[in-house]
Amino acid sequence: MKKFIFLLLLFLSSYVVYRDLAIGTLPPSSETTAAVAHPKGEAIPYRKVTIRPGDTLLSIIEKELNGPLPVPLEQLIHDFERLNPGEHAQTLKIGKTYKVPIYR
Repeated sequence: MKKFIFLLLLFLSSYVVYRDLAIGTLPPSSETTAAVAHPKGEAIPYRKVTIRPGDTLLSIIEKELNGPLPVPLEQLIHDFERLNPGEHAQTLKIGKTYKVPIYR
């Protein structure tokens, strides 16, 4: 019986870790849509960047600015996904070129 309970707990904890890493456990905040600074008709300035190992969207922007992000992270993700339809900011692929928003 102890082995069965241990096996059940092992499966449960494995599922929880997988779900947290693959899908996430926090729901998107309702403020995400309200934080958009660019109206739908306005173009977002961008530059093209090829992803290298270890790059994240935040690290690319911070290297470019030599400092912290001047906009909320939700806005950065929203702008990136508007510039790259069908792509997600959390799943950048090494060697692929993306349009990255430029902030001043």
